[in-house]
Amino acid sequence: MRVGGGRETAVVTRTVALATAAVLYGVVVVLQLCTPASVRIPSVLVVVPAVVALAFGPAVIVGSAVLAAGTRWAFFPIDRRLGATIGTTAVICSIAALGCFLVRLREREAVRLAKVNSVAEAAQRAILRPPPEKVGRFRTAARYRAATRYARIGGDFYAATDTVFGVRALIGDVRGKGMDAVATAGAIVGSFHEAAHYHPTLRHLADALDAGLRRYLNDTEAFATAFLLEIGPDNDVRTQSCGHPAPLVVRARTVFELPAPPGLPLGLRPLADTDFTQHPADTSSTRLHPGDTVLMYTDGLTEARDDSGEFYPLAERLTAYACLDRSAESPGDFLEWVEQDVAAYAGDTPHDDAALLALRWVSRP
Repeated sequence: MRVGGGRETAVVTRTVALATAAVLYGVVVVLQLCTPASVRIPSVLVVVPAVVALAFGPAVIVGSAVLAAGTRWAFFPIDRRLGATIGTTAVICSIAALGCFLVRLREREAVRLAKVNSVAEAAQRAILRPPPEKVGRFRTAARYRAATRYARIGGDFYAATDTVFGVRALIGDVRGKGMDAVATAGAIVGSFHEAAHYHPTLRHLADALDAGLRRYLNDTEAFATAFLLEIGPDNDVRTQSCGHPAPLVVRARTVFELPAPPGLPLGLRPLADTDFTQHPADTSSTRLHPGDTVLMYTDGLTEARDDSGEFYPLAERLTAYACLDRSAESPGDFLEWVEQDVAAYAGDTPHDDAALLALRWVSRP
């Protein structure tokens, strides 16, 4: 969607630049033919290659300069000012040369930026792989939207896997941005995929992720919010919040939030007064039904604002979606709707990273 928008912008820019140069050229020619020779209008032709350089490459710039210089010499028999004609031609050539130089710099910078973005995106994809299309009896989909313009990289993370305890899913947000945040997110996701298969409760799992993160981090002030979700074979949902917003469940024209026992973010859990050596069973007060969709998200979604500064009303918008009776759609289509809806609400420029993970129970086991 962004690539198409960039191409449309480039086409509009080129059209405007070409139209402006053509109109300017035509006005100069017409005015010179309709005014006395004492009026020095042809000097304005130096602007033509400058305008063209805003959107075109060297070939078009040189062509416009030749046209402008040739037109200036065509007016020489009318005003007979050799010095002015030579001076205008020299300025036109200088502007064209400068324009070609700047365009080359712009093109090299664009290539360099594309390479950097490609490497960053490859690193992100290597660390934050999309979940399988099906995990247990749930179909899944994920989306990532980075706040950094022109780069899909940030510190949000997600994961889902099928274990002997049930389907387990994780979503979270690392403090900070850039490659350091991506590396930290990768460490958490890697620990999750390993530890999720061995720890019987989510609190055990949260403590394992916390211990692994603290061994990895050099910054004592670094941390990550996270939310752990387990859907057992009995269809009961068990949850554990590590300072992260709770997921929402979309069910037959209704939307509700999953209850979760609170906890400190990963990296800060030892600061709690609670004795984490004793792990009671994870609480469970929700049972999923066939057709339910669980949406896990990071706060970049709910903190999107409109022009008046109002936050995106996620629960309200999901209720509107549920009333559309689109339960037959795939999780990917559902997340596409969410992305388009928040973009229409807050504009196409995000203010923070946003990660989405959807799990939909499409049939009975």
